[in-house]
Formats: sequence, structure tokens, C-alpha cells
Amino acid sequence: MVLKKAMSSMASLINSRSAVGLEDVASEVLNHHPDAATAYLEKAFEIGSKAHDGQVRQSGEAYFTHPTEVALILAKSKLDLETVAAGFLHDVLEDSAITVEDLARDFGGSLSIIVDGVSKISKMKFRDQHVAQAENYRKMILAMSKDIRVLIVKLADRLHNMRTLSFLREDKRQRISQETLEIYAPLAHRIGMSHFKAELEELSFQNLKPEAFKQLNDQLLSRNKKNRHMVDHVTGLVQDLLASNQIEGNVASRIKSHYSIYNKLVNKKTTIEGIYDYYAFRILVHSVQDCYAMLGILHERWRPIPGRFKDFIATPKPNLYQSLHTTLISETGTPFEVQIRTVMMHRIAEEGVAAHWTYKNGRLMSLGKVDYTKWLKKLADEQMEVKDAHEFLETIKGELQRDEILVFTPAGEIKTLPKEATPLDFAYMIHTELGHRTTGAKVDGKMISLKSPLQSGNIVEILTSNSQKPSQEWLKIVKTASARNKIRQWLRTEEKKQSIDLGKKIFDRELRRKKIPIKTVTKEAIQKHLSAFQVKKLEDFYSSIGFGRITPTKAIEPFLPEESKDKRSAKDIRESRIKRAINRITKRSNQQVTVRGQSDVLVYLAKCCKPIIGDPVVGYITRGRGVAVHKADCKTLTQMGVSHERRIDVDWDKSSEKQIFSVRVRVYTEDRPGMIADISQAIASSKTNVKQFKASVDTGRSMGIFDLVIEIHTLDHLEKVFVALRKTKGVLSYERQS
Repeated sequence: MVLKKAMSSMASLINSRSAVGLEDVASEVLNHHPDAATAYLEKAFEIGSKAHDGQVRQSGEAYFTHPTEVALILAKSKLDLETVAAGFLHDVLEDSAITVEDLARDFGGSLSIIVDGVSKISKMKFRDQHVAQAENYRKMILAMSKDIRVLIVKLADRLHNMRTLSFLREDKRQRISQETLEIYAPLAHRIGMSHFKAELEELSFQNLKPEAFKQLNDQLLSRNKKNRHMVDHVTGLVQDLLASNQIEGNVASRIKSHYSIYNKLVNKKTTIEGIYDYYAFRILVHSVQDCYAMLGILHERWRPIPGRFKDFIATPKPNLYQSLHTTLISETGTPFEVQIRTVMMHRIAEEGVAAHWTYKNGRLMSLGKVDYTKWLKKLADEQMEVKDAHEFLETIKGELQRDEILVFTPAGEIKTLPKEATPLDFAYMIHTELGHRTTGAKVDGKMISLKSPLQSGNIVEILTSNSQKPSQEWLKIVKTASARNKIRQWLRTEEKKQSIDLGKKIFDRELRRKKIPIKTVTKEAIQKHLSAFQVKKLEDFYSSIGFGRITPTKAIEPFLPEESKDKRSAKDIRESRIKRAINRITKRSNQQVTVRGQSDVLVYLAKCCKPIIGDPVVGYITRGRGVAVHKADCKTLTQMGVSHERRIDVDWDKSSEKQIFSVRVRVYTEDRPGMIADISQAIASSKTNVKQFKASVDTGRSMGIFDLVIEIHTLDHLEKVFVALRKTKGVLSYERQS
């Protein structure tokens, strides 16, 4: 009773806060678009409120506070009436009896498409969470490619959910934050909504690595206090330079986000001192001419760092971002970055696609949204054929999380590729058949290897031959998920053909061995028994034999004469059963993984990714060596392009949790006395044995590097080690190694 009263009191306290309402949203819309017809919003608010009546969030708030907050986020982003109204209604299809047809009737087809695209496939049943997640992304990407506002509403929805994540369980906070970091923040970046991206990253970082966030925050506060004078001094000097050169504009200073700094510390294995663009100054002027003029003035005043200049005005980023970037050295030796852009460029840099909405003829209209949907259409077209859920998710993440370069075709057309992309990636970007027939490449007029990474500004010419075919090695060369998928698809098609031919030969050979007339086993006869083998087509039956999913003995069983199906004596049958039981027991004592729906299958853990109990795993049917068990996200398995037919579901055997796994871990720390003892103590506190311990110092970066081999029972056990490391003062980062 006391607990119930306390919960009720907490809910009352939450609901007593100044809740956002229709007036706030309408006021925000009118602030940016004075003539907007707010009656449309009132109707959406009323229907959404009724649809969610009585529903409550984890925080104890009325559920409709969430859609209202989402609508306010969209209104503050200056979006059109349909998009803001969709904010009020974005959850009604999942949480009420309202249908897409109802929305189309009351609000028009465009709004119903937006809400339908945002909604999950909640009423369908999937094999596991990965499959459900993959199918939701497929649906959302397809909808986004048709109307970019689907993505904008989804981002606003995720942003408010991230702001209120503290009411969820720890495991859900971690899962949602990881998904936000891998999918939604990069999507925000792709459509230029940098304010969405920055906040999503910061909130994810705080939830995923709270200790690292706090430690970095303490360092930044100390550093910022120390360098406040330098920042004010540079700001004043730049303002004076603008005035003395009669350039109208203003300057503002900023510090990189915590997540951006942390990412650079981890990826570059450096300290804060090694980050050149830690301090940044943004100069806003009124013309492109003034941008370049100001660049020259700055380079006269401070010494620029070679190789740190980027002209995104002449060659905008794919999300239409434009700016000049240069890094300079202050009088005290502190590096700082300067970004120079026009006021309109700044609006596009901050708001992205949202900056292209304007009020016209009584309605809010979109300007130039086609530029933002082109890459989504390409992504939708290329990824819809990827059937494997794990592969689809990894492909999407790979497409989103990448630094980019700009290269040119011989005709001068600009192509955007990920950093370190190769000529083979370029060929597949132009056309699939061009990629398949690639034999070599000329870059800036010179022959180079297909493995060579391209650089921004390269002019690339592809050489081809009609006799050329893709190979397994190409999967190691390409860097883009798109090229990798096209190569895999070709290899799988070839592999399927070979497996069908092999399966038919094995089947016919087994029929002859059992003296069954091949003429009597017709296609029609086989097709009658396909369901027993869990396949739908004759080709799948033969390929399953070729891949080893169906044994030859099992394949011909339906075609054996009744009198010859089992002529063994009772003694033989009994001995056979005992032998199989012994084999199963023996194997189970040596294996930590079981194959779903299969018995007497040899299973072994792959050495490339070294899975441990608790890792999501997938089985891969090898030729003659049984089932290899890989981590679901194993890069080697991804590069191999394993066909769907050769994957098989596997589970960890819970009875083997006392098994010991050797796991390699690398830890990066500050270079200070006592660090070795602190690391040793942290690992000992998690009741973990250390098999190998190697410590070294990177003097150039003033960092300690520890390479450890520790004995782990499960993934949860490994996480306890990582928790202990996170709490250790001086630990910068750590990583599990294959």
C-alpha cells in the first residue's frame, strides 16, 4: 500500500509539470509561418488525444504527452502542417483501432503515408528480434524513399524517447541507445539535421558509457576553464578582422560534442591534445565571395596547418552541407578550426532537409527534397533483395556510418564514396555489370591496383573484359555494402547452380546404390515429398543435398520399397540407438552449441571471431567439417558472403556455462605511474583470471597500451570486467579483439 501511494505520488508529480499542449505547438508553427491553418493541427490533436486516452508511459505520464512533444519538436524545426500533425498521430496505428484509411479520409493521403511509414510491423510474428528489426527497417526505408518526412517524424519520435529514456530498464536503455547511435544519428546526418544528430549522439553516449562520459566531461570542464582566455581572444580578433575589411558578418565559438571527442580519442588512439578541431569558430557572412575573402584574411593572420583545408562550397557534401574548413595555429600554439559559410548555408547545415520547407499559396511546401531522397531510393532498391536479417542490418549500418570522399568519372560527374573505397567500389556504383566485368582501373591517368584506396578529387576510369567474373577475393577488396551485396548475389547464384548440379548427382548416385530405378523417381514424385524436407521447390531440394542440409540417405527414404525400409534386427536397431546416444553425449561434453532441429551434428567455434556464451551466434554449414559457429556480426562471415542456404540456427547450450573461453582484450590508458597495478586490481575485482599480460607505452600519444588474455565464462562475465575497467581512473578505452 505504501509503495502504491509512493508510485501514485510520483505520477502526480510528473503530471503536475508544465505539460506541452496544442497551444505550444500551434504557437511555434505560427511563429515561423504566420498564415498557417492551425485548424488542421487542432483536428489531429483531438483525434490523437482520444486514440491514446487512458494509455500511460513508463514514467507515469499520460501517453499522449509523447506525441505532443514530438509534434513540438517538428514545429520547432519549421516543418509543414502535415508533418507536425503526423507528430500528434504517429503512434495511433499501433496503439488504437484507427486505420490508414481513416487517416487518409480525415487528413489526406500524404499524412496517412507518413504515419504508416513510421509505424512498426507490430501485428506480424517474426522468428526473432533481429528479423523483426530488419523488416521494420525495410518498411521504414521504403516509406522514407517515397516521402522524406517519414524519416523526419521518426527522428523526432526517437529524440523525445531518448530524452525520457531514464524510466526504462538498463538493458532496454542500452539496446535503444546502441540502435540510435548506429541507425538514427547517421540518418539525421544524411539529411543534414545536425542538431538532431548531435543530441541523439550525446544522449546515446551518456546511456551507453556513463562513466566514460563523466570522466571526459570533467576533463573538458577543466580544459575549457584553462583556455577560456584564448577562445575570447581569437573571437575578438576575428570580429575585428571582419570590421576592418568591411565584411558584414559575425563569429561564434563552439567546442566539439562529447561524443565526437570520445570517438576521435578511441578511433585515433590519442589524447585530447591530439585533437586539432577541439576548438572551432564559425564565421557567418552574406555571400560566397565574402567566404573566400575571409579565408585569405585568416591565412594571413594565422599559420594554417597543411592538409587541413576543405572546400565544401565548391563540392558540397551529399547532404548539401556547404562551408569552408581550415585549421589554424594560435599564438600560444593551440590549434583551432574555423568554418566559414553564408547565413543560408548555415541554416541548411543545421536544419538540413527542414530548411527546404516554405509557406506558399496557403500551404507549406517542400523545396528540393528530391536531393535528400535520391540516396534513400538507391538504398531501398539495393537492400530490398537482402534476405538474411543479420546481413541486412549490418549492410544498413555500413551504409550509414562512413566518412566520405568525392571522386570523378572521366566525364566529370561527381560520385560520393566512403573513405578508403577502391576502384572496384566505384565500378559497382556506376553499374552492376560494369563491376562484374572490371579488370583494372586508371586513376588520374595512371594504372593502379583494384585494392588501392581512392582519394578525394581522383578521376577514375574503369577497364573491363567480357570474360571477367567476380571472385570471393573481391569481397575483401570492396568497402561499400552495396558493392559487397552485388558480388555476394553473383557468387550465391553461381554457388546455388553448382549445389543443384551436385545435389542431383548425389541423389541419383544414392538411388543407384540402393538399386532404385531412376526413371521411377520422377519430378512429380519428388515434389509430393518436398514439404517433408521443408523446401518448396525441386531446385531447393537438390541444393539442400548439395549443401549438406539433407543427407543422401534421408533424401531417398520416401522412394525405398516398403519391404526394404528397415530390415535390421531388433538387436541391430537397439545397438544403433545406443551408439547414437553415446555419440550425442560425447559431442555435448565437447560442444557448447546445439543446432536447432538437428542431432548428431559436428559443431565447432570459429577462430576468426571466437564467440563466447552469450554472444548472438549463427551456424555456417561447411563442406565436410560440420557446422562452424560464428558471432552473428562476424566480419569474416559477412565478407565470405555465405548464402542463406548454408546458414543454420544455433543456440548456446546452457549446461556448458562452466566452460572457459580465452578472450583477448586491449586497454588504452593514461601514461602514469601505478596504472599496471590499477588495471590488475580492476580485473581481479571481477574474479577473472589473467593468462597473459603485456604492457607498453606509446610515447608519441602519451598513452599506455595493455594487451591481455583473460579467462571468461560468458558474455555477462566479460561485461563485468568492462564495468570494472570503466570505473578505473585513467582508462581511456578498451576493446575485445578476435
